Amino acid sequence: MIFLNQNSFQDTQTDLEVILEFLEEYYRENTGENGKKMLKALSQYFDLIVSLSDVSLFQRTRCTGLQVCLRMKPHMSNTGRAMSRKVRLFHFLFEMLEDPAMAHCVSWVPTSTGVFRFSSRNKDQVAALWGQRKGNKRPMTYQKMSRALRNYARSGEIFKVKKKLTYRFSQNTLMLLQKCSRKDL
Repeated sequence: MIFLNQNSFQDTQTDLEVILEFLEEYYRENTGENGKKMLKALSQYFDLIVSLSDVSLFQRTRCTGLQVCLRMKPHMSNTGRAMSRKVRLFHFLFEMLEDPAMAHCVSWVPTSTGVFRFSSRNKDQVAALWGQRKGNKRPMTYQKMSRALRNYARSGEIFKVKKKLTYRFSQNTLMLLQKCSRKDL
């Protein structure tokens, strides 16, 4: 007795394609302006995932969250706000360090070595901005943000320097952030 596999098409689809089909169907059912925007963002995200999946398995397992984060560009809606992109704290801090208008809050000590310092007067303002960027309902405090910064030492992206309110990007992180910012220009 021979059984025909009715799911032969599904067997050849990748998991990402199945997920994208499901999401497209879901948003088609929930038509409206928000559904269309989300569908477009999902399609762009899927294209990004497919382009990243062309890399060999060995390279993908060695790819850090930083590299994936830097490859992702925020999808902009009509209101100009970034949609559903998980922003990493070190990327946010680098953006602030590169913005001259934020020099009163956080500034480079020597730029070439990746050392930066928070202003003792405005450190809570940086934390509040970070909390808003993340979408937190409660205001972020400097204490909570500094805990996150200390946790980056485990992954080797940011290290605490002996001086008060001073941190240092790892050399690899700094080079990748600078490379990414040059591409955005």
